[in-house]
Amino acid sequence: MTIQPQEFPVVIQAYQPSGNDDLFVAEQVVYNQAEADTFTSRHTGLLIKARKPNASELHTTSNYAPVRPRKRGVGAGFVIVLLLIALIVTGFATGWIQRNLDISI
Repeated sequence: MTIQPQEFPVVIQAYQPSGNDDLFVAEQVVYNQAEADTFTSRHTGLLIKARKPNASELHTTSNYAPVRPRKRGVGAGFVIVLLLIALIVTGFATGWIQRNLDISI
């Protein structure tokens, strides 16, 4: 399917012919001949129709949720505190802290 350069952008639709009517398969807004060729090769064997897009199809919207800034270092700090607590508990349990710091409990 060849589209004249002045006709872009174009909405290309693919339909599966079945009996009396055609079943809709896919649709894409294309902005150049390469995109149109990719769409038609992906939907080989289907009925391909082209039309001019309306204003809402040309309006681009962002499809992502805004990313909240993460507080970095909280996880690492938590792990370091847990390791220090584990070392202190192990040091008291084995008596190493009492021996080296001359602490009597």
